[in-house]
Amino acid sequence: MENRLSNNRARLLLTILISAIALWWFAHDIEWASLTEALTGVRVGWVAIAAFVLLGEFWIRALRWSVLLRPLGTQAKLIDLAAASVIGAGVNTLVPLRAGEIAKPVIAARRTGYPLSAVIATNVMERVFDLLGMVSILLLMVAFLPGSPGDDELVTNLQRYGALFGALATVCLGIFFVLATRQTAARSVFERILSIAPAPVQTPFLQLFDGFVSGLGSTRDLKALLQAAGLSIVLWVNGAMAIYLLFIAFSLPLPFAAACFTGVAIALTVALPQAPGFIGVFHIAIEKTLVLWGIGAASAKGFAIVFWAVSFVPVTTLAVLALWREGLSLGAFQRGGEE
Repeated sequence: MENRLSNNRARLLLTILISAIALWWFAHDIEWASLTEALTGVRVGWVAIAAFVLLGEFWIRALRWSVLLRPLGTQAKLIDLAAASVIGAGVNTLVPLRAGEIAKPVIAARRTGYPLSAVIATNVMERVFDLLGMVSILLLMVAFLPGSPGDDELVTNLQRYGALFGALATVCLGIFFVLATRQTAARSVFERILSIAPAPVQTPFLQLFDGFVSGLGSTRDLKALLQAAGLSIVLWVNGAMAIYLLFIAFSLPLPFAAACFTGVAIALTVALPQAPGFIGVFHIAIEKTLVLWGIGAASAKGFAIVFWAVSFVPVTTLAVLALWREGLSLGAFQRGGEE
């Protein structure tokens, strides 16, 4: 136990260091006059609409979660699942070591009466469906890319590699779902496939597969799986639309494809080790993504600051209020994340 606590403290210090370096990198070359000009020109109404759309993500997640929890029996209330999702996101922002991944199923089990182990099992399914949503956004990016005159290297590469990765991931997900719905024979087949990979890689993938099968439970409801897949696509399109609305707020002449690309960049960014609050790494990733699309540094930095604010401030505020109503504190989940 002591070794584990020591390792967690070391990880926490590393994440703080990474975020501090990224924050310095983001801020050290800011031209404050240009940044102020970029921020004062923002249309606040569009920012508010984007924030509202981003909050809608948690209702879509709740609806998808209710589909995944359907095999457990009674229908869960969407307000309970949305509250659990909001609290999980808020705790992830405020508490280190992804403690929100503990908070979310705990709150859901507490509100719905479902067994905690069964609720946790659906988390793996959510991650797989999120991967499906990310693939759909990549394919949408390719579809909405503007016509390239032939010498636009960025557009050409995004079309080529986005389509290639999207097609490959779609095939892999299809195989994964087929294997997962044939539970008895699937694991041995999956093990043989993984045997070509290095040993350290095999264990986490087998755990992912086992968790997905466990979350799938006794259902063979193809309609439910299709509903969850459709909601996953809606979820990721909703995120891309919020980004596109912020493009309008900043008067950035970027296509919807750029919003899709930025959405994927965000998803990969929040998975990286970083301090609570996602400060620094998040900002650098968004800035560099927009610069890649030809946006000036001042506008890109201003966009990153505003996008961070609308992504985390409203949901974290709601999470704190929801925790207060539950009679819980952040400290309880912080201790859970360290154990």
